[in-house]
Amino acid sequence: MAGMMGKFLNFVGLEEVEEDEYETDVEDTRRSSADWEDEVPKKKRAGVVSLPASRNMRVVVMHPRTLEEGQAIADQVKGRRPVIVNLDLADDRASQRLLNFLSGVAYALDGGLRKVGENIFLITPSNVEVASEDQDDNASWVRGLGK
Repeated sequence: MAGMMGKFLNFVGLEEVEEDEYETDVEDTRRSSADWEDEVPKKKRAGVVSLPASRNMRVVVMHPRTLEEGQAIADQVKGRRPVIVNLDLADDRASQRLLNFLSGVAYALDGGLRKVGENIFLITPSNVEVASEDQDDNASWVRGLGK
């Protein structure tokens, strides 16, 4: 009881209580940060994925004449923009080569290639889905392998 009374008088400020001194080993107090990290449980961060905001999608229309202009179309698709390609201005050989090249671009980027008219094709990146009302329209649509 004297201990309690002494603590109370110390709290009020009427009497001072002597504190016990403890011996500490210097090596025990100086611990490396690696030792502390072992004791503290690490929180696992949930997988956070940034999704791009859906802004207005821009469709690019291009009229290539030569195979060299196919790279500009490929760059648009790589930039995740759908492209409508009108091959009316290209000769038959160039339009076939462009179509082969763009088919490879669509495949490599897991995109799609669709014939929408005479010498007009739609090339879409993987983030664009094209819906069609025609049941038999799937034959003119290519997306990836086996679809």
